[in-house]
Amino acid sequence: MDFGVIMFCLFSAMAFCVEAVWLVEKKGIASRLDASAFTVDFMVGSVVFSSVYVLNRLVYPGSPKAAAACNILFLSGIYFYSALKKKLRRLRRRIPKAHKNLAKSPLQIEAAALEHMLELDPLNAFCFEKLSEIYEKMGKRAKALEAAREAVKLDPTIINQWRVEELKKRSRGKERA
Repeated sequence: MDFGVIMFCLFSAMAFCVEAVWLVEKKGIASRLDASAFTVDFMVGSVVFSSVYVLNRLVYPGSPKAAAACNILFLSGIYFYSALKKKLRRLRRRIPKAHKNLAKSPLQIEAAALEHMLELDPLNAFCFEKLSEIYEKMGKRAKALEAAREAVKLDPTIINQWRVEELKKRSRGKERA
């Protein structure tokens, strides 16, 4: 049994080592290098081999089926990771609209999300309140005042009324300056 454990640990560690070195080589080729340096491959292979071998030596004697299943799952995960990454890159190229949000600031994205929520639920006073705050942070005082007035129409609380008054004062202060 001990020889079988050693052989299992050895071969599974070698499989992980080969896969890790393959990924490093692939990454080197993708970054337009001729190939990764031997020292990098050797270090990656050594670390992966040692860690997988030791982990298998610890786990395999207690539950061999679980160790084998974990090794197979991890090996297939490492292999399919790169394939999945390629497919995701292709999908991102097909969806240019999603990349437009990357150029926007977080406030613009948040404002767009709130505007969308208001399209779905135009009677949501909370969305108008938050939209007013965001517009003010963005420097769009007219839009902020308009959103605050809508919030007062839907929810005439003192806080919303104060917000409208405060925005009016700030707008007047900017006009005079």
